[in-house]
Amino acid sequence: MKALIIEDEGAARRRLESFVNDHSDLDLIGSASSGSEAIKLIDSTDSDILLMDIQLKDMTSFEVLNEIKEEYKGTIIFITAYNHFAVKAFEVFALDYVLKPYSEERLFQAVNRSLKHRNPPTKEMYAILESLHFPNKICIPEGKTSHLFENDQIEWIKADGYYCEIHTVEGTMRLIRILLKEVHHLLPDNFIRISRSVVLNKKFVSSFRSDTSETTFVLKSGKEFIGKKSYYNP
Repeated sequence: MKALIIEDEGAARRRLESFVNDHSDLDLIGSASSGSEAIKLIDSTDSDILLMDIQLKDMTSFEVLNEIKEEYKGTIIFITAYNHFAVKAFEVFALDYVLKPYSEERLFQAVNRSLKHRNPPTKEMYAILESLHFPNKICIPEGKTSHLFENDQIEWIKADGYYCEIHTVEGTMRLIRILLKEVHHLLPDNFIRISRSVVLNKKFVSSFRSDTSETTFVLKSGKEFIGKKSYYNP
């Protein structure tokens, strides 16, 4: 598993680096000493596990996870001296919460749990779905269930943490536990991602207006969305 370490204390970071380097199933691909460094590192690498302190010098790790371009789909293990963050940690689906001071055995236990809980590759799920060949259907997986939508039924999709809100032309909304980038992979070419959290069906876009860095998309229903040109350049 490719590991990233997010820790602003030098001694604590070096201890984690030593632990990862000594673990036969972990490969250290980067370390960050601040929240801003962590955001750049997570966005620029393809890691499987984050070992994160929570209270960093410039922000919390929860803020880091909110600022990265894509929802993190790997394993998160928080390592912190503050137990009052525990509830918040599990709200972002952290696998474990290790309190400082910790023993090597405790950290080893947390990492081994992550090895046992790894999900099967999503590409395999996509291959299975694509092999079904539902004509004019969009198939979105959620666990063992697959949700089917007509191609022209979905108007827009919004990320909500580890879930997606699927908004339809009928005015209904379905909340599905799946990452936005996984949904985007399943959509036909008439869908466009305009920001970190929003995908639009181009068939329902009536107009757009642009400035230097942003584009405002207006749907036929009148709803407006702000798009970032780093995602879409009209």
